[in-house]
Amino acid sequence: MKSLLIILIIVCVMFTGLISCKKPEDIAVEVLYTSGEKDETLGQAMKNASRDLRRLSRSIENRDWVEIEMWTKELKEGIGYSCVELYMKEHRGVSSEFVVMGSRFFDAVRNLILLCKEHNAETIDAEFNRLLTTCDDCHEIYKEEEELPLSLRDDL
Repeated sequence: MKSLLIILIIVCVMFTGLISCKKPEDIAVEVLYTSGEKDETLGQAMKNASRDLRRLSRSIENRDWVEIEMWTKELKEGIGYSCVELYMKEHRGVSSEFVVMGSRFFDAVRNLILLCKEHNAETIDAEFNRLLTTCDDCHEIYKEEEELPLSLRDDL
């Protein structure tokens, strides 16, 4: 009889605890950007992407696989998302050629990350040059004249 009473009390306490629990509140999600603050203009975004490209170039020269992967991902975020979004915002009605060039860029980035994970020193230079070619091809058509040319030799 005592054990039945104890079990009944435990069940009542557990049941009351479950019912009295408050519903979880909505959690506010804050968007954080890996490159600091989100770029406000296309010029700022391209400047940051140029910096990341120089850092990636240096990492490839040193065969620093961790940094290669990190800077490739930064470049993917910087050019692939910020620059493309800002360009599309500033220039309504982009052509399908712009989308195709973006796809080539993402393919080159994806291949570079795969080669980095495999530590494939033989072909990483060729893939990096392919990535640079996608940048040059896009800039040849879409880059505005007043901006400075892309250079890998500038100091960080």
